[in-house]
Amino acid sequence: MERLIPVLLVVAAVAAWYLFLYKSSNGRLWSPLWMAFSTTASAAVLIVAGLIGYSLDKRAAFFAGTSWSESVIWWQVGVGLALLPLAAYSWNKACSQTEPSH
Repeated sequence: MERLIPVLLVVAAVAAWYLFLYKSSNGRLWSPLWMAFSTTASAAVLIVAGLIGYSLDKRAAFFAGTSWSESVIWWQVGVGLALLPLAAYSWNKACSQTEPSH
């Protein structure tokens, strides 16, 4: 029971944050165009950071003393590449839903 309360607090905080984002975006948070931009930007950041050796993990930077690695960070590149099909799907869906203006 002692561990359940902090977990529920974290879940409630995350849910409140997503509700805030949903309300502030006027319901566009999960729209295909919003998802297309978000997944494309996330994939680009992860791939570029991984290839140049910049660790996005704050804990690793704290223990190593620096955020830079001497080699490619393959898990970041892998996650970025895994986001690309989702970005392509979102772009495809977003472009097919937009109507041409006359």
